[in-house]
Order: sequence, then structure tokens, then C-alpha cells
Amino acid sequence: MKVCVLGSGASGSAHAALLALGGHDVTLLKTTRLMNNEHFDAMSVSGGLWLTPLQGQERFVPLKLTRNWREATAQPVDAIFISTQSHAHPTLAQKLAEALISARIIIAPACYLGSAPLWRALSERVEVVAEGESPPYDARVTRPGRVRLCFKNVRNALGFLPNSRAALGLELAAQLFETYRYKRAHVVESALRNPNLILHTVGCVLSASRIEYSQGEFWMYREGFTDAVWRVIKRLDDEKCAILTQLGCTRSDYLTDCQFRNESDLSRAPIETFRAYAAQGGPKGPQSLQTRFLTEDVPNGLGLLTSLGQALNVPTPTAEALTVLAGALLGEDFQKTRRTLRALGVNSREELDDLLNS
Repeated sequence: MKVCVLGSGASGSAHAALLALGGHDVTLLKTTRLMNNEHFDAMSVSGGLWLTPLQGQERFVPLKLTRNWREATAQPVDAIFISTQSHAHPTLAQKLAEALISARIIIAPACYLGSAPLWRALSERVEVVAEGESPPYDARVTRPGRVRLCFKNVRNALGFLPNSRAALGLELAAQLFETYRYKRAHVVESALRNPNLILHTVGCVLSASRIEYSQGEFWMYREGFTDAVWRVIKRLDDEKCAILTQLGCTRSDYLTDCQFRNESDLSRAPIETFRAYAAQGGPKGPQSLQTRFLTEDVPNGLGLLTSLGQALNVPTPTAEALTVLAGALLGEDFQKTRRTLRALGVNSREELDDLLNS
């Protein structure tokens, strides 16, 4: 397939390299100059990425790299894989509307309903938009131009716009990554089953003093989740599940979802799956409170959760409290800047139902 990967950080460059190794014709587009400039410059000099796989030796993967939107999308593409922070998705939708000729599928992992503006802007040029809970692989930049794979999901589920093209969407997505074999009820289910919504927000807010004191020597997945913190997670998870139940989804808590994504043996205790990920794949950090765990997952993730709660008359006091605390930690007012349904172009419960059942 002809694939354009948007976003050239650790995840974007790693998935671009994996797609290239899978025989696809891949272009990696750097969408902004806000971050990862050294990494992209190093790849541009070498003409590709040095990739360390989960097993085996580091290898060089040649890639086509560009900063030019029209160069990346001047010809029809089969697939676009978006690997940017979710803040960017409304802007990406407009840029793609200006530059894209056509695509069969857009896949946007972990984007907190960023699929909605993408579909609204591109429905005449794209057959289907898929929203994922997390990308197929976790990856980290070890130094500019080099990335190490940390973990591979066993299963990845997707929601689709329009929902009537879910079968087509799964067929296309599975040609890119074989873990894309499962369908969620709709894109809101995918948005709220993003694990970062639960783990990053609670873990980072409740570990704030440890993050600052340790000055980079902190492993949140290993250190941050004590019995008391799990009780807070359960409160937030209950709010998420209440919203999903209102929208016709089966109740499933964070640990069960973690097991579904990460564990081949579904008879294993879910908490053991989490502990194994924390020990083997969970990354070090965050190194400071200026982390996307707070700057992205709180306003966009918890913001979306509370906006859905308001639309559905589901109380979300834990999400509200975490939003206030995270804002206080950073000197921000996330209650004013958080993601809402209205900001995504969904102005009523009726419009939400139309979006999900399109």
C-alpha cells in the first residue's frame, strides 16, 4: 500500500519504518517544527531510521522523508497513519483538506475523538476514518535518528467513521498491522478506552512531588500505582464505564482492557498483565511535570470525558477534580481549555448519536 505517516517522533518514525519493512511504499511527513527536530534532521541526513526491534540487532531502514505537505499527498494514497499528539488533529484535518487528493483510510490512534474533525473535513476524499485506543507498538528515541521498540500490542481495536464501513476499515487496517483485527462499537468507545486517559492522568497527578523530587529518576508504571492510587483509578474508571454504558457499550474496566491489548493468555489475572507491562515495556518517566501525560491527556482526555458526562447527564467528579489539580500543578486552567464535544463540532446529543451511528 502507499502510506503517508504524519508525525515524525518516536512512534511515527517507528511505525513508518515497520511499514516500510512490511513492503509498503511509505512517506514520513514532519508536520510541524514544534518538537523532534533533531530526530528528523538526523533521519534526513542518513536517509532513514536506525531501528532496534523487540528482538534482534539494530538495523537501518531507508525512508522517504519530507516537511512538504503537498509533496507527501500530491498523489492519491491508500492509507494515512497519524502519529501526532491529539491537540493537532483539528489542524491536521484542515491541512489535509487543502493538500490531500484522496485516501482509502485514515488511522488515528489515541486521539480522543480527533476522528470527528478528520471525517467532517475529509469525508468526500476518504472512504473511512479509524480511531484507535493506542498504536500497535510503543517506541522511544534513544538518540536522534535512532528508535528502540519497547512493546507490541497483541490486539488493537478500532472504531470507524462512518460506522457502516467498519468491515472495509478493518480489512484495510489489517493490511498495515496484523493486530488490527477488532472493532469497537463506535469511535467514542475507542476514544475512552485509550489507556492514557486513566493511567497517565491519575499516575502523574498523584506522583507530582515524586516526579519533581527525583529529577528524572522515576518509573511511573513501576512506582506510581499503589493500592490507594488504584482506588482513585477505579473511581475514574467507573465514570468512564458509566458513559460508555449509556452509549450502548459493554462495561469493561481499565485492567480488562489492558489485558485485551497486551496479553495473549486472557485467562491470566488482569493485574498481572499490567505488572508484566510495567516491568518489561513501561517507559521511564515522566521526567518533569511538563509532560503530555498532563498537557495532553488531561485537557483532551479528561476534557472529553467530562464533556460527554455533561451531554449524557453522567456525573464525573473524579475527572473534574483531576482536571483542577493538574491545572494547579502547571499553573493552567484546563477547565477553560479542555476538549469539548462542541469544539469537535458536535453540538447536541442528537448530533452525537448521528455521528456514532453514521
